[in-house]
Amino acid sequence: MTSSTVELMQCSVLGSVLLAAASVELYFFLKDTSTALKTSYISSKRFFGRFFTWLNRLYAVFNDFRSYKFYNPLKSSRQAVIVHDVKHIRELSQAQELSQRAIYGDMFGFKHTMNNLDHNEQRISRSRLYGRVLNVNGPKQLTSLFTDLQQVGIDAFNVELQKGKQVGPSKSIKLASSVRRTVSRMMCRAFFGERLTKDVEFREALLRYSADMVASMGAFQVTPGFLAPTVHRWITNNGAAMHLILSRVNAELHALDLSAVKDHSERDPEPTILHTMADTIRGHDYWNNDLLAQAILGIWFAASHQPWMNLDFTILELCARPDAVADLRSEILSTITDAGDETALDYQAVEHRMPLLDSFIKETIRVNPLDTLAIRRKALKPFQFTNGPAVPLNSMACTSSYDQMHDANAYPNPHAFNAKRFAPDSSTKSSMRGARLVDVSDKFPVWGFGSLACPGRFHASLMMKLVLVHLITRYDFQFRDEKAPRQWRWETFTMPFEKTEILVRPLEDVQ
Repeated sequence: MTSSTVELMQCSVLGSVLLAAASVELYFFLKDTSTALKTSYISSKRFFGRFFTWLNRLYAVFNDFRSYKFYNPLKSSRQAVIVHDVKHIRELSQAQELSQRAIYGDMFGFKHTMNNLDHNEQRISRSRLYGRVLNVNGPKQLTSLFTDLQQVGIDAFNVELQKGKQVGPSKSIKLASSVRRTVSRMMCRAFFGERLTKDVEFREALLRYSADMVASMGAFQVTPGFLAPTVHRWITNNGAAMHLILSRVNAELHALDLSAVKDHSERDPEPTILHTMADTIRGHDYWNNDLLAQAILGIWFAASHQPWMNLDFTILELCARPDAVADLRSEILSTITDAGDETALDYQAVEHRMPLLDSFIKETIRVNPLDTLAIRRKALKPFQFTNGPAVPLNSMACTSSYDQMHDANAYPNPHAFNAKRFAPDSSTKSSMRGARLVDVSDKFPVWGFGSLACPGRFHASLMMKLVLVHLITRYDFQFRDEKAPRQWRWETFTMPFEKTEILVRPLEDVQ
């Protein structure tokens, strides 16, 4: 997928949403007009008044997108129940009546975007599998895959750099597309193994699928429900990327024969998410190839979506703070024992011996949350928080990640960016000092909370750090245009701006 293709995808997302907005506005405009005609009471003045009101609404939608401003969908929704107390956040996370899958199923239309997934189904089997494979076995898998993941990341980033435009001694690259493709390829290796990672068509489908999900989310918010299947088919080319991914994954699972009970004399499976999940559930009555492929598709979207955007914002924050880059470069080089060669690193070094890098990423996420709300849940039944608010049926309950991560009691001077805020030797007097990026806390609810916290956070952390280690130790980098837009917003979500460029050149070329 070339950069021009990505731009076309972004245009199609905007076009899809604008057309959907136009459709729903036109629907209500015609409905009102029809009602007025039935009562035999309509004047040309009122008709044209409605028409120009409709045009003004469309212009407002377009102008919001063009200006990268906050945009509220036209479709109304019930006000969310937002909790802040740690006891209520724990209840929010663990209550069986409140479903994470259902709320995101409504937002992203899982019935259409995940091959008829029943997002209202509550199965503990799924959560246990995800937790065991990603949370419990994750660090072990990442240790085994470390060298491969590092090399895949280096190779993928170098490809993006070669495609950049020459600007003086530097290459100019579009940051969002570059880190998205780099992280996607690394995640592909961790998820699916070496063979599928070499399948270019499969890798492109993974990228397209994530873009399809975001585009569908935007369109679903502004179209009547009965149009969702048609809108999805139109945006996704009849789900072409989704079906290609499922086809390849099913073929891989078929070769593994999930119905057979595991013979403990067999060698351990390849340390990837796909193979470990398949090995874990072999012989289980609930799981089959289709269900497992569907589950992996859902995990893929979550895993591929968040890390690259946080990485984008981290690199932008680094561009704004060259002094911090120098500190991080010094920390990384002091950790490398083999003449500055990053390939001499291992999992423990990257994850446990680079506290400044860990702190910088965590502070970036705190200041630039991808969603100002966190731990979103849909009430499958009416729910009452203990000594707290009630959540009506089908309503959303959540906490405010922005408020929690800007609490002055936990974060002194919360609106300032403090690169060393979380470092163990930080001078900041805070209960969050020494907290690692992957730690779960009600004051950092990005990963969720409690026993159902995001099991893929270890994978996300390592992917981001590997790219940053390579970038910081090998290159000098800066904004191409300091005044260029860097973010845009949709509802409570913050997205990287697709056209933001940075200048990159090898450190040895810097005098």
